[in-house]
Amino acid sequence: MNDHKKEETMLPDWMCSGETYVPSKDKEAFLTKSTKSVLSVLAKMRFYEGKDGKFSATPSLKLFYTLLYIVLTACSGNYLFTLIMCAAVTVRLAFFSAKAIRQILRGTAGAVLFSILILLPSVFMGTPQTLMNITSRVYVSVTLVGILSSGTSWNKLTGSMRTFRLPSIFIFTLDITLKYISVLGEMCAAILTSVRLRSVGKNPQKAKALSGVLGISFLKSGEMAEEMHTAMCCRGFTGEYKKKQKYTLCAADIFSTFIMAGCIVLFWYLNRKI
Repeated sequence: MNDHKKEETMLPDWMCSGETYVPSKDKEAFLTKSTKSVLSVLAKMRFYEGKDGKFSATPSLKLFYTLLYIVLTACSGNYLFTLIMCAAVTVRLAFFSAKAIRQILRGTAGAVLFSILILLPSVFMGTPQTLMNITSRVYVSVTLVGILSSGTSWNKLTGSMRTFRLPSIFIFTLDITLKYISVLGEMCAAILTSVRLRSVGKNPQKAKALSGVLGISFLKSGEMAEEMHTAMCCRGFTGEYKKKQKYTLCAADIFSTFIMAGCIVLFWYLNRKI
């Protein structure tokens, strides 16, 4: 038997050398800001079931007294009532966590700064009280809406609208819209993250990725709409928006009712001579 010949296999030099590729630096501010903006919207639209606190009133009552306080603050002709509402709203805000307070005040600060910018000429025209009056009302109104949004789940708020005899199709459309914005937002965030991870080196056409994300989101939303329509037909949906959970009167509801009554009496007392 012939001996096997031993042959040495020589590797090329380019295979033995180390990887020297260094991608050029590129700015990813566009993708980073787009991802952060999408995630910030999603953070505000989470549908946590345990979002409501233990000592929390019925969602329908929360919605009612929030609208009531906003209307009373807007209709008050006595600035003292507005200041009292500012103090009360600030005290109520102190019961939230630091993260929730930052989220609420972030929206309030934007509205207040915008109102100050619009009404700033009134200070130079000799009516600075107009700036203080309207700005404080904006603070109360926007903070109340932020407290309602931060302290109550969106699906419970839309379900509580049935108490006010709103059309079922309106409530159903609003509920589905909010939920699908959250679903499509998560998909957009995932696509932006994948585009960012696959971008190696300098890519001057990253802005075109936005049109691709929007196109994919549009096609996906169409598919999801068809799937939801088919599921609704299979389940025998008749257009009636029904609440699965029935709320009973609790101590928080009674306490909130007394607060509302006291606020109405205070409003009448301070504005009776105006």
